Amino acid sequence: MFIILRNQAFKILLLLSCLVLLALHLAVPINLTAVDIGRHIKNGELILKGQTQVLYKNFYSFTYPDYPFINHHWFFGVISYFTFCLGGFEGLSIFYIILLLLTFLLAFDSARRYSNFNLACFCSVSSLLLLISRAEIRPEGFSVFFTALDFWLLQRLLQRSISAWLVWTIIPIVQIIWVNTHIFFFLGPLLVGLFLWQAKLTGEGKAGLGVLKRLLLVTVCVNLINPSGLWGMLTPFNGFKKFGYALAENQSVFFMIHRFPANVIYKYDLLAALMMIAGIVLALRRDGKKAMPMVFLAGLITVATFKAVRLIMPFGFLFIPLSAYFYAPYIKKAWVSFAAGFVGFAGIILFVCLMPPAHPQVGLMPNVNVSAEFYKQMGLRGPIFSNYDIGGYLIYHLGAQEKVFVDNRQEAFPPEFFQDVYIPMQEKPAVWNAMSGKYGFNVIYFYRHDITPWGQGFLIDRVRDPAWAPVFVDDYAIIFVRRGSINQGVIDHFELPQSMFKIAR
Repeated sequence: MFIILRNQAFKILLLLSCLVLLALHLAVPINLTAVDIGRHIKNGELILKGQTQVLYKNFYSFTYPDYPFINHHWFFGVISYFTFCLGGFEGLSIFYIILLLLTFLLAFDSARRYSNFNLACFCSVSSLLLLISRAEIRPEGFSVFFTALDFWLLQRLLQRSISAWLVWTIIPIVQIIWVNTHIFFFLGPLLVGLFLWQAKLTGEGKAGLGVLKRLLLVTVCVNLINPSGLWGMLTPFNGFKKFGYALAENQSVFFMIHRFPANVIYKYDLLAALMMIAGIVLALRRDGKKAMPMVFLAGLITVATFKAVRLIMPFGFLFIPLSAYFYAPYIKKAWVSFAAGFVGFAGIILFVCLMPPAHPQVGLMPNVNVSAEFYKQMGLRGPIFSNYDIGGYLIYHLGAQEKVFVDNRQEAFPPEFFQDVYIPMQEKPAVWNAMSGKYGFNVIYFYRHDITPWGQGFLIDRVRDPAWAPVFVDDYAIIFVRRGSINQGVIDHFELPQSMFKIAR
């Protein structure tokens, strides 16, 4: 086995196995009724048509159409629209899988450069469960890719295995794209600053100190190249703002373990974090202040993954090179390196046995567009009361035809809207009646699997409400129409019987 693990062909096979496993688990069908990608596609389409209001205002909502809004991910919409035009939703899925596979390869190679192939394999396999935690197509996929790319380029600059002019050319261009693609763009200048700090402390890449100093200044300044200028550059500070709506993805890992005890990813995230913390302790004892730049980055991303489960995947990708950096000095003996490679190999087998991919598929979930087709074919007319989850779906399908009540951009609405209007409407009949009268709702279009404490109770109340008639329901959405409205003809032909709905509270 020792000879096998040293064989180059076997190493390539091992790496390919990791890539195939990752690709299969990332190939999940798109539930368009509950994710953002439909809105991003519509963003890209409208921007390319010259509709710039989507960059600055809450363009898609009739509740707060002029609410100031910084669209910090607008370029992701343009990329998504181009990809969609070329290959549909299948093309989008494949593009996103390739993007994350390239991210994995960059992280793997960074780990290998800090240690060797066997430890890089061990660290990669150890993080596989984290890398598949958010397989939906999201702008943050570009953030993890750009993070891995910047890390790889800066590491090679310090190791003098890449020319300074190449780093100087690529990273500023990446940063300009990044600031217009996802809110995590601040990680670009942060990485440059950390590698500059490391170069000063260790003497690595001393000739590149001047390059890194100038590069740090440039990567900060180019963040101004966005439609909102300075305010767009300062958008990450909105992370400290209270938006009035608690998203599951922003909850702590401890909260999610309590809420979803059967989900092993959250528990595994804690184990990986403990491994990272142990590596931090070892590095500080071994190298002292010389380890501080990587310790700072590891500490930052570890705290982040504790505080918000949306950061589990970025933590997983950075876990690969950082854990290799921390543990590399301990695998110098041949038998230890062999053990790391063997455990990595065994981990792949174990991962296949315990986490087999569930029918890998690219593109949309089956029949996910049926409710939207029904709405358009029946000629239904709003105003629509939509819940938070399904807003992006309605934006994609209805576009300018119908504005939405709310959608899944919490930053595009004032906090008091969620606290004083949206949530109470679903909890208190008096508030619902008042707001229904104010906005004149003709249609309720709701994502059926809304797991908020108020969502399911609201649906039960509407099924029992004689003023509203259910006319459509499937595995994704339910549509109610107000009796006596301009849509009465649809009720006459398509009203669903009460016997269809089993109500249990």
